[in-house]
Amino acid sequence: MNVIVIGSGAREHALCRLIEKSYLCEHLYCFPGNFGISQIAECKNISSINEIIEECQKIKPDLVIIGPENYLSENLAGKLRELNFHVFGPDAQGAKLESSKEFMKEFCQSHGIPTARSQTFISFDSAKTYLESISDSIVVKYDGLAAGKGVFVCSDRQEAIDACYKIFEEKIFNKENNKVIIEDFLEGKELSFFTLTDGNNYLNFGSAQDYKRIGDNDTGPNTGGMGTISPAPILNEELMKKIQSEIIEKTISGLSKDKIDFQGVLFFGIMVDKNNNPYLLEYNTRFGDPEIQSISMRMNSDFLSLAHAVATKNLEYANIEFFDDKKSICLILATSGYPDNYPKDTIIKNLHDFSNDDRFYIFHAATKKIGQNILTNGGRVLSLVAMDTTYEECRKKVYQIAQQINWDYKYYRKDIGANF
Repeated sequence: MNVIVIGSGAREHALCRLIEKSYLCEHLYCFPGNFGISQIAECKNISSINEIIEECQKIKPDLVIIGPENYLSENLAGKLRELNFHVFGPDAQGAKLESSKEFMKEFCQSHGIPTARSQTFISFDSAKTYLESISDSIVVKYDGLAAGKGVFVCSDRQEAIDACYKIFEEKIFNKENNKVIIEDFLEGKELSFFTLTDGNNYLNFGSAQDYKRIGDNDTGPNTGGMGTISPAPILNEELMKKIQSEIIEKTISGLSKDKIDFQGVLFFGIMVDKNNNPYLLEYNTRFGDPEIQSISMRMNSDFLSLAHAVATKNLEYANIEFFDDKKSICLILATSGYPDNYPKDTIIKNLHDFSNDDRFYIFHAATKKIGQNILTNGGRVLSLVAMDTTYEECRKKVYQIAQQINWDYKYYRKDIGANF
């Protein structure tokens, strides 16, 4: 098969690694890709939807896999399907589960999926008036896509008002037509769960625990994710049954009832309370980054065959296998200053000293090569992933390599996977 992966981050690097390993893969492309991905796929520096569609018409791939959420919300999958391409990723209607928090809340309410109580606001004044009646912790969510930075977990009323001010008045995400969802704060432990569906059938893909905040012990602002461990340690048999019946099956059934033909992966961000009851925090309609980096290392079946089965509505004939006795940890190396202001084009001096294999891999998120130098090109730059029999063995490996990487501007959390 000729396969095209769309995107340029560590998520796409992880997907490309799985695809390149498949005996079914003849030629692998990635648009636009990055330096790390270019070692295993042919990268082309194109990123607009029109350019991607034109290139697909030239190459005529057997499968297109769309990584980032912005392409999904802009209906790249739908446009490619209209041209008779097989695509892994939902059309714009399915992508609304992620691109609109209001749509997600309405979907949950309609289909009885447990989630936090919430209200929607379209102006700063109305949101502020509502918040002045609240004294407890509260969560403010920007309604659109925000690269993982649109959720504000606020410990008091003033923090929540400040978050609304940033969205409505400073317009940090969108210059017009802003909207926020203000919801009750749910206390508990969080996990990420993934399920593949072809619109008719579904297969569960696995779990991870994400570390979203920039600082150790979950301090500081939210980021796109500073590390993950897989599988999620809190996911026991009883909890899995509840997630299956209360969230996954109701979601798949709801998609069918609402006539949303979803072909791709559903990410469930789940909060588990002290009574072991799951509540849906959010949907993503693509693989999470950095969750897929850690989950993918534990995969022991052919991902390309699986993705093709999703895109061709043949998932009932597919299967998924993982190394159940293995754990994995992903540690993010970010540019110092992220998620606020940080320098670009800094040099990583010794990446060639580290080799990748089935137990350890360095996925690139924001790198480019100019001359003989590997330069950074963003906030989250590298994902160091190790697989072993225990979380502690994984921790030893990723932190050993993190210390050895010669990069003056590197920053990483010190507590990923600790205490498990």
